[in-house]
Amino acid sequence: VKRIIGRFEQGGAAAIAPKVRGRRSGEKRLLTAEQEATIRQIICDKRPEQLRMRFALWTRIAVGRLIELQCGVKLPTRTVGDYLGRWRFTPQKPILRAYERCPVAVEK
Repeated sequence: VKRIIGRFEQGGAAAIAPKVRGRRSGEKRLLTAEQEATIRQIICDKRPEQLRMRFALWTRIAVGRLIELQCGVKLPTRTVGDYLGRWRFTPQKPILRAYERCPVAVEK
């Protein structure tokens, strides 16, 4: 307490203001910015089947496999989810009603 009072007397409130803690944004990431941009572009432009992958949709596991193939970095599924969240890719809910549904057949 004595040390903090001394700091306050010498530098005012700015001397005892709390400092920013933790990692800086973007620090200690396993993928470079270029690799991230490449993966995002592939996800937007192609489906997994076009890349000869055994997935129907881009799931966290499928994206992890893509990262492993493209960048040579094996990421845990949780980390892949963090990357997808950072890139603003969100999980989608399935639609409740099919577009191809035939109302007449449903009535029967």
